[in-house]
Amino acid sequence: MKKLFALLLCLLFVSGALADPLPLGEGLAGTVCYPEGCDEPAAEYIYRYAYPTVLGEDEVSLMINEFYAYMVDDALGFTAPMAAEEIAGTGVQGYTTILGEVTCNSDEFFSVKVVSESFLGAAAANVVRGHVFARTGEKAGTVVSLPYLLGILKADETDAWMLERQTAKADNMVRALVWDVIQDQLSDGSIGYYDDLTYEIFEGNFYPEEDFYLDAQGNLVFFLQEGTVAPVTEGVLYFPFTLEELLDEI
Repeated sequence: MKKLFALLLCLLFVSGALADPLPLGEGLAGTVCYPEGCDEPAAEYIYRYAYPTVLGEDEVSLMINEFYAYMVDDALGFTAPMAAEEIAGTGVQGYTTILGEVTCNSDEFFSVKVVSESFLGAAAANVVRGHVFARTGEKAGTVVSLPYLLGILKADETDAWMLERQTAKADNMVRALVWDVIQDQLSDGSIGYYDDLTYEIFEGNFYPEEDFYLDAQGNLVFFLQEGTVAPVTEGVLYFPFTLEELLDEI
C-alpha cells in the first residue's frame, strides 16, 4: 500500500507538468558596472543578472516576481558593491554573472535553477541554487524545502522539535541515497572524488533540504557545489531521483 501510494503521488506530480504552466514574462535582467556610471570596458567589476518573471496578477505570480526583485535589490545594495570594493585597484576586471533557468513549470510547482559565476581575481567559481515554489496550498507562492515537498511536514507546522526532526529525517534519507551513488562512482572511477573524502566531509557540504531543484519531469535533482567533495574540474555534481524513489524510503 505504501509503494502504491508513493507511485500514485509520483504519477500525479509528473502528469501535471506543463498542464497549466505559469506564463513567463521577459525576465528580470540587467548589468551594473563599478565604479558606478562607467561602461563595461572601463569597469573594475561587472554584475550581470537574469531571473525569470511570471505574467499575471494572481498572488502566486506576484510573489515569485517579488522574490527575485528582492534578490536583485539586495545584491545591488550590498553584495555587488562589496565585491566591487574588494577588487578595486587590483587591475583585474572582476565579474559576477547570475542566470536563472526555469526547470519545472507544473500545476503544483514552479522551479528555478540559479547558476552564479564569479571572478574576483583568482579563478572563476560557480555556485548553484535551487528555488522550488509551491503553486497550491498554504505555501503557495513561497519556496518550499524538502520535508514540505515530501509531505512529512505540514504547511502550518510551527513546533520547533517537529521541524527539526522531520528536516533531519529528510536530510539523512537523501544523504544516504546520494552517498550510495558516490560509492558506486568511486568504484567505477566515473568521478574523481578527493582521495580523503569521508562521509563527514560530504555531510558538512550537502544540505538536501534546500540543495535541490525540480526538472521538467518532476524529478528532484540534488547537487553538491564544485570543489567541495571533488576537484573543481569535476564541476557541480548532480544527483536526480524520482519522487517515487524518495517516498519509498520514508
